[in-house]
This record gives sequence, structure tokens and C-alpha cells, in this order.
Amino acid sequence: MQSALDQFRISIGRVRDLIALHNSVKAQATSALDVSDILRASLVLVVSALDYYIHEVVTLGMIEIHCGQRLEPSPPPNTSKSAFSRFEISLSAARQERIMAIDIASWLENEIQQSYGTAPHLYRSLIQSHL
Repeated sequence: MQSALDQFRISIGRVRDLIALHNSVKAQATSALDVSDILRASLVLVVSALDYYIHEVVTLGMIEIHCGQRLEPSPPPNTSKSAFSRFEISLSAARQERIMAIDIASWLENEIQQSYGTAPHLYRSLIQSHL
């Protein structure tokens, strides 16, 4: 989460720089020059920075809940499930993640066998217990 906060702070610094640029250009230019687009750009950047930060915090929180590092929130009074429980993921995406995990497990099993000899049933059961 620190990197998300760091990125947010960097973006806010850029927003401040855009506002300072706007103020400097406006003070030196005539009224014929419209510099309001610089303020619009700073508004877009601040909204984007906040959106990115919230997205990252929610994503990290969901991963922590999934890994058992954080408790699932209580459901609101008008529903029987929490927002985490109502979140859906496609079976296609889950299948792709599972295939990737199996490929990594197979690679790991081969690496262990090459390094430490053969006892595939021991390695396989150890690896599969972590999938």
C-alpha cells in the first residue's frame, strides 16, 4: 500500500506544479490567452490519482482477505453477504490462474528433482498442498 500512497503523493505534487504553472502563466499573459485548460488538466490528474489510490487499496484489501490476513467485513444490515462475498470472478480467469499455478508447480518439481534427486511423489504432494 505504501507504493500506492507514494504514487498518490507524486501525482498530487504534479497537480500542485500544474496549478503553480497556471498561476505563473496567467500573471504574465494577457487576458487574450486562456490558460484555464491547465486547471482542467490538474483536476483530471487529481481525480485520476485518487481513483488509482482507491483502486490499489481495495485490491490489496481483497487480496489480504482472500489470503486470510484480514477479516472479511460484516455484511450491511440490508444484505446477507459482504461486498467481498458478492464479488464475482469469471471461471475463465480462475482457470487461467490455476493453469499458471500448475505450470509453476511442474517447473518447481522438475527443478527440485534435478537438484536433489528423484522422489517425485514426495515433491508432488508437497507442491500440490500449497496450490
